[in-house]
Amino acid sequence: MQDGYYWVKDGERFPEVWLYQKQFGWFRPCSAVPMTQRTFELMKYKILGERLNEPVKTR
Repeated sequence: MQDGYYWVKDGERFPEVWLYQKQFGWFRPCSAVPMTQRTFELMKYKILGERLNEPVKTR
């Protein structure tokens, strides 16, 4: 898995964009405390797609 932003689904809640950093793990929105990959899997969070790309820069 590459560092970056991903859509993540948490049970019945709406999907959210989470940050993944290999060195630290998963960061939920508005949280500075990372979640390890193991905890992410135990909590049964689901990644909904590929890593999100940066928006195209316009002038």
